[in-house]
Amino acid sequence: MAQQCILTVDIGTSSTKTAVWNSDGQMLAEASATYILHRPGPLVAEIDADVWWTAVCKTIQQVMQTAGLLPDDVAGIGIDGVGWTLIPVDEEIKPLAPAMIWLDRRAQIETAWLNSLPEAQQLIDLVANPIDAAYITPKLVWLKQNQPQIFDRAHQFLAATGFIAARFTGELSCDYTQAYGYHFFDIHNECWDATAAATIGVPLEKMPRLYSPTEIVGSVTVQAAAESGLRAGIPVIAGCLDAAAGALGAGVTQPGQTNEQGGQAGGVGISLDRVVIEPRLIFSHHVLPDQYLLAAGTVGGGSLGWFRDQLGQAETAVAPLINQNPFELFSLQAGQSTPGANGLIFLPYMAGERTPLWSSVARGVFFGLSYSSSRADLLRAIMEGCAFAVYDNLQIAEEHGITVSEYLGSGGAAQSAVWCQIKADVYGRPFVVAQREDGGEGGHGLGLFALTAYAVGLCDDISTCVDSLLPKRRLYTPSSENHAHYQELFQVYRSVSRKLIDDFTDLDRIRRTIL
Repeated sequence: MAQQCILTVDIGTSSTKTAVWNSDGQMLAEASATYILHRPGPLVAEIDADVWWTAVCKTIQQVMQTAGLLPDDVAGIGIDGVGWTLIPVDEEIKPLAPAMIWLDRRAQIETAWLNSLPEAQQLIDLVANPIDAAYITPKLVWLKQNQPQIFDRAHQFLAATGFIAARFTGELSCDYTQAYGYHFFDIHNECWDATAAATIGVPLEKMPRLYSPTEIVGSVTVQAAAESGLRAGIPVIAGCLDAAAGALGAGVTQPGQTNEQGGQAGGVGISLDRVVIEPRLIFSHHVLPDQYLLAAGTVGGGSLGWFRDQLGQAETAVAPLINQNPFELFSLQAGQSTPGANGLIFLPYMAGERTPLWSSVARGVFFGLSYSSSRADLLRAIMEGCAFAVYDNLQIAEEHGITVSEYLGSGGAAQSAVWCQIKADVYGRPFVVAQREDGGEGGHGLGLFALTAYAVGLCDDISTCVDSLLPKRRLYTPSSENHAHYQELFQVYRSVSRKLIDDFTDLDRIRRTIL
């Protein structure tokens, strides 16, 4: 008798992760495939979307073989993907140009034009998001201005999740959680707005149908079955934004619960039951009905990766010999420094910053270096700086009367007890890591499992399913003394970051004249 298993596919910035789960929510196998972004210019970040599909097919075959499953054992497929991604496709769902992902900020001129429109504030209010080069809207305008033949030839404009769903099913879709990238999406009424689209210059016939994340958009086609090793007819849900799946998989099932995702594209998402317009932050649908996510996006999570590559040769060499990874060794060293890193503050703007600065030119800064600054101080300052970047956004959320009922951490940073304690102390609230029965984290795959299981009838309620799969909590209690100390340091962090904004611009201009 065939099993009732769920396949989950997570399309990330640098890799695709696929997992297969049994009907009880136990992961049977997981596989990943990495790829490299094309960065031909300082503001360009793109990838051939077919590379994603190749990674999806490869990892599906790997997990099916590892788990010893047959194609008939798969009951449904769930997908999530990176946000703010533009993929123009033809009638056969073939990409006409490389996918411009969330890191791509080439549309600077187009962003300025959109913000100069008399209707700019109406566009912002419509989708409850600022107009910034990272969003899909300026990318569409850039494509129309710079590659008009591709814009005109495009049959549809798809986001990452919709592209993979289309390759599986042949059906064109955009789910509500991904639609926030378009400033002609009416987030209040969950529809495309014809007036806004006309203002921007985007024909709505080139936009796919909108779906809720758990709606089934179609089933696996004969061609997709042949390429992936699956069978035709497996239902595929519309899926969602990776951050929304991650929030659900971290345990965010009720308004007030909050998830901080500690990865390269870090940030925080607060579940709300109402629309909040705050242009300094990001706003999207959550995957659950009648819930939204007020979110902050930071890029500092990769700072420790930079430290590893440039200054961590010793840890990189030693780690495999003692069955650890370099980040565990960094965490141990950071724990040897004191709260405040002995007067050293780090601005984690290694690739600019998203919220609340919305700056392409901001850069990383160590402030307060001295001859007494140690390696441990540098590492702790990086961890504290990333926490300050998130706290900067939490302060803005609180201006809207938003309260956090439970603060849940996830991602690679949640593996570090030192870093989790730093966050609890900086935020002045308990920092919680929800865990499975075996002690592992939830994450994107678990969230996608719950969504897909609900869609195909394997569970009755998404929130109940997630809560049952995350029965444990690892708790980090804040120190009032450390929080008071961090409050003072945060004021310095924030002051330095704002005072350097003009200097970042000047430095970027000078750098460009030298290149």
